[in-house]
Amino acid sequence: MNDNLILIGMMGCGKSTVGKLLAQRLGMEFVDTDQRIEEAAGCTVSTIFAQKGEAWFRDWEERISKELAGQKGLVISCGGGLPLRKECMEPLRASGSVVFLDRDGGDIYDNVNMEKRPLGQVSREEFLERWRQRLPIYQSCAGYTVTSRETPQRTAGEVLKALAGVRLRFLILNGPNLNLLGKREPGIYGETGYGALCQRLKDFAAKHQCTAECFQSNHEGAILDAIHAADGVYDAIIMNPGAFTHYSYAILDALKAVDVPCIEVHISNVHQREEFRHKSVTAPACVGQVCGLGLYGYEAAMGYFLEGLQ
Repeated sequence: MNDNLILIGMMGCGKSTVGKLLAQRLGMEFVDTDQRIEEAAGCTVSTIFAQKGEAWFRDWEERISKELAGQKGLVISCGGGLPLRKECMEPLRASGSVVFLDRDGGDIYDNVNMEKRPLGQVSREEFLERWRQRLPIYQSCAGYTVTSRETPQRTAGEVLKALAGVRLRFLILNGPNLNLLGKREPGIYGETGYGALCQRLKDFAAKHQCTAECFQSNHEGAILDAIHAADGVYDAIIMNPGAFTHYSYAILDALKAVDVPCIEVHISNVHQREEFRHKSVTAPACVGQVCGLGLYGYEAAMGYFLEGLQ
């Protein structure tokens, strides 16, 4: 991404935290307009407001905005009041994509420390009134609106999804021996190889304006790492744990620890096979379980999440 990514929204909505995550994921440089002004002025925003006034600060915002708009490859976190001046926003809008991080004003006031925010040190009603006045301005300036989520990681994931025009991001996890699909007991698991399965699922996702990334490992630790890394990056996990299904309490705990819903999939009908396959220790951490539908089971699981968008 060569163009800039500009984040706007009310003070305390998470622009700086989310912006740093986005810059890291996109390989871009993060810039905070308030911080740039502090560096130029040699003092904090609170001191600037107290000694020089808001008008002086807004003039500096305009200078910094025009300076940053002339660069590329930046993730820019804008001060909450910056979009109020079209002289600030017009050059920034021309330099890249503007995303409004939408967080309820009451939620911000009740949960964010306003000690270092001069315009936040007012009554709750005054803060909400400022939020209500700015809301239509944020909405009109932004090319994308993303609701602030429970964690900065999830919010960053939503921003990336919005920019890509993607509805859902799926992580397809496969456990031990599934790399041998097509060779391993084809009478049970079919003759389609693992690579062909991955391509089929990627094509299915693309058909529905989604993405699917496939990961397979014969090692429990690698599966755990993949689940941990999925938090805030993927919208759903479709997992065939293989033999780990029946004894991996570590995978159970990992699924419970992340904020990504999962559906467990089995190619064969495990309830018609050996008794030890009837018990799943990982299923209690999943939304549901699909078994016995062959490779279509993966698509059925993805379809469940797609239905939730309708």
